[in-house]
Amino acid sequence: MQLRYIIIAMILCVILFTTVGTTSDIQNQPYVTEDPSSYLVQKAQENRLILFGTHHKNSGIHSLILNTLPDLVAKAGVDTLFVEIPACQQPAIDRFLKGEAPVDDIQISQIIASSTYQEILLKARDLKMNIIAIDKNDPSPLSRDEWMARHVGSYLNDHPDSKGLIKVGERHVLKGIQWAHTDEPSLADHLKMFTPFSVMTWPDGTDSTLPIAMDINPLDFQGVKDPTLKALNTKPEVSIATTADGIILMPRSN
Repeated sequence: MQLRYIIIAMILCVILFTTVGTTSDIQNQPYVTEDPSSYLVQKAQENRLILFGTHHKNSGIHSLILNTLPDLVAKAGVDTLFVEIPACQQPAIDRFLKGEAPVDDIQISQIIASSTYQEILLKARDLKMNIIAIDKNDPSPLSRDEWMARHVGSYLNDHPDSKGLIKVGERHVLKGIQWAHTDEPSLADHLKMFTPFSVMTWPDGTDSTLPIAMDINPLDFQGVKDPTLKALNTKPEVSIATTADGIILMPRSN
């Protein structure tokens, strides 16, 4: 039986390498495929903090979050949504949560603003979640990742019973990145004292009509780079294998 799984793992590695950075046919490996919503709920049950890396304005990823939030709250006790919105917008968010202002009053960067992003905020309010803005809003000697981490850490320390989902661009959830010309810890690195579970997403990552999720096995993902890693100025040996804990493959666009 052990030999069988070794052979399966070797076959999966061959598939990953021969697809030159794609994940075609990986969904045909039944032992790695999971429903993303159930997967995220399970990870949230096991961890206090989930780092969820998104691709800005990707409606498919936003829909996944929307559909998963109710179970994250009901089944995993997640009560706080940390968002990549300037911290100066927290008063506007607080008014929104109280029903005293519309969602349009929250100023969101055009890089990430979309109708589906607003739907996530509305769903979080319906579920009575706390929404915490963590992004940097003024010039500061701190990097964005350290700034955001300090806001998250401060909140979690002040609310020891809270569990959170951090929704930020994928670059921020990657851990232990070896940069080619700099040393810049990510949000995940700065939050390592909370042992967050980091999940990356891969748009157009599967031929399946539905998204699939799996843990990142370093043996299977060694040398494989998703579009985000390909775009970053990292050392050549950096791959998915060690940069996150889990991955969600999104269906290919028609």
